[in-house]
Amino acid sequence: MSIKFSNKILIFIPVLLAIACSTLVPKPTPPAADIEKEEQAVYSFFVGADKGTVLILQETSTSILEQSPQELRQSLKSGFKNISRETLDSYLARNAQPSQLSQGMNLGVDYTLLSTDELAKISSQPNWGQLLAEKYPNSHGYNIFSHVGFNNSLDQAVIYVSKVAGPMMGSGSYYLMEKKDGEWLLMDQINAWIS
Repeated sequence: MSIKFSNKILIFIPVLLAIACSTLVPKPTPPAADIEKEEQAVYSFFVGADKGTVLILQETSTSILEQSPQELRQSLKSGFKNISRETLDSYLARNAQPSQLSQGMNLGVDYTLLSTDELAKISSQPNWGQLLAEKYPNSHGYNIFSHVGFNNSLDQAVIYVSKVAGPMMGSGSYYLMEKKDGEWLLMDQINAWIS
């Protein structure tokens, strides 16, 4: 009886070790091409229903709020109860510095990237909302995106998005998303500002 019991233990121990190791070993960082493809899918989620030409600020942003990386980390961690450490670390790393979005993104809509200089020139005018609409008919304002932070499985994402329709008409929020059955879904939101 003790021999049979010890044999069962010997069989059971490797199974437990395999399960424990599989949950402790993090998945490798996905290839850059896969990250870029999923980032474009997340951007598309936010502009896919827009009519006309979508205007997107070419330079990425994490918020108009002046927060240190530590303050932003704490804010996102406390606001998104289900955010993984991988997703949060990825978001902060990918948004350490602003960068330029690529003209060749596949978003499923017609879009124009608006340079920071052009936006500054237009928005310095008192009637800048009208000037923007005249220069880009049917644009309905412009969007600002951060880079997307992902977990290593590419099934959880966090992004900052601003939508500005005109002077004193805009908002910015952080969004937590999950990919289910090949589709990105909105799970939670933290409002950062509104005007």
